[in-house]
Amino acid sequence: RRIEIRMYADRLEIISPGGLPGYMTLDNLVEEHFSRNPRLVNGLYQWGYIEELGLGIDQMIEDMVQAGHDPPTFQAMPHLFTVTLSNKQERPITPRWTHSMNERQTRALAFIRENGSITNRDYKQLCPNVSSETLRRDLADLVERGIVLKIGSKKGTNYILK
Repeated sequence: RRIEIRMYADRLEIISPGGLPGYMTLDNLVEEHFSRNPRLVNGLYQWGYIEELGLGIDQMIEDMVQAGHDPPTFQAMPHLFTVTLSNKQERPITPRWTHSMNERQTRALAFIRENGSITNRDYKQLCPNVSSETLRRDLADLVERGIVLKIGSKKGTNYILK
């Protein structure tokens, strides 16, 4: 598996296969440092790509709090490690641009606000009596107007608030 980065309106999730290395646990994540490949880390440090060894998580927590967000949350499983960065940015409940949208598009935006993103399949379930082509045009219109952002392609496409 590869590292996955999932972007939602209210959070960013980084999912890494393999779980925590060595003696690392959620309890000692901030205090301890462990490199899976110490030679690679040392080379990156020597070349100036890393400022200081073992400060990545500390820096992430500090930057999030200074930006007014909650600290990152961490979830560890034997074969998976997830970091979630929250976005507290408040969005207006009824933005002005909703007045020029059709009812289906308004429902799609409400779905995105509630769930973080929408797929073509989600949209089809919201509007079962509407053709797939009409729904595709609705979403394309929202992208063109700069209201939502299209991420991915084909069956992997997600739409999030911009």
